[in-house]
Amino acid sequence: MIGCQMLLTQLAAIYEHNFPKIPVSSTMRTLFFLMLSAVLFTATAADSHAAQVVKFEASSKWRGQIINLVGQFSRPRGSGKVPVVILLHGCGGLGFAVRSSLNAHARHAVRNGFAALVLDSFGPRRIAGGWVCKGLNRLADARSYRLRDIRDAAKWLKSRPDVDGRNIFVMGQSNGGSVALRAAAAGGFRAVAAYYPWCGAASGNRAPLIVFGGGLDDWVPPDACKHRRQTAKYRYVHYADAAHSFDVRSGRKRYLGYRIGYNGAATADSRSRMISFFRQHMR
Repeated sequence: MIGCQMLLTQLAAIYEHNFPKIPVSSTMRTLFFLMLSAVLFTATAADSHAAQVVKFEASSKWRGQIINLVGQFSRPRGSGKVPVVILLHGCGGLGFAVRSSLNAHARHAVRNGFAALVLDSFGPRRIAGGWVCKGLNRLADARSYRLRDIRDAAKWLKSRPDVDGRNIFVMGQSNGGSVALRAAAAGGFRAVAAYYPWCGAASGNRAPLIVFGGGLDDWVPPDACKHRRQTAKYRYVHYADAAHSFDVRSGRKRYLGYRIGYNGAATADSRSRMISFFRQHMR
C-alpha cells in the first residue's frame, strides 16, 4: 500500500510538471496515469533482479520517533567481498528523476565491481518532495542528520559478509554532495565524490575527495571548490556548460528560481572519473 501511494505521488508530480496547462478530461488523465504506471513498473522490474530494498535502524530519532532508514542495495554477481558506494540524493529527495539518476550511477558502479547502496534519508522522515530545499535551516539540519545516516549505513554494510568494510565510498548530489563534503572532512570513508555541492559545507578533507561542478550553476556556484588548491587527495573537475543537477535527466528549466538541467557528456565523464578516483584510493 505504501509503495502504491509513493507511485501515485510520483505520477502526480510528473503530470503536474509536464502538463499543468493542458485541459484534459478525466478519462484522458486516467489513461495517462495507466500508461506511465506501466512504464515505471517495467523500469522497476528491469532493475529488480540486481537490487533489493533494505532497511536498518537510524541511530538518532526523528522528532522523537525511532525510524528505519531505507536503501536500495545492489552488487556484482558472484561471491566474495566487494567495495561499496553509498549514494545520496539532493534536497528534493528521491523523486522519479533523481532516483533514476542514482540508479544509473549505481548500475555503473556495479558494472565496475562495486556494490551500491542508494540511501533514502527523506522518505522515512516524510519530508520528501522539496521540503528541505525551501529553508537554509532545513538544509543545514539535513547535513547533520544525513552524516549520521551514512555512518549508520556504513555500520550496516560492514555487518554484511559480502561487503569489504575497508572500502566504503560515498557519492552525493547537491545537499547530498554537501553531506559528502562533511564525510570527507570527518574521515572514516575510503574516498568521497561530491556532485555540485555547497562548498561551504566543510573545509579540508581527511578522506580523498573529488568534486564535480558546473559553470552554469547559479544555485551553488562552485567557486570555493574550484579555486581550492588541488592535491593527491583533492580533485576538482569543472564542466563549463553544465548547470546544477547536470546528471539528472530533466529538461533545462528553473527550479525554485535556479537553473537546472541534464548534460550527458558531463554525466558520462564524471561517472568515469569517480570510479577511477575510487579505485585509485582503494585499500
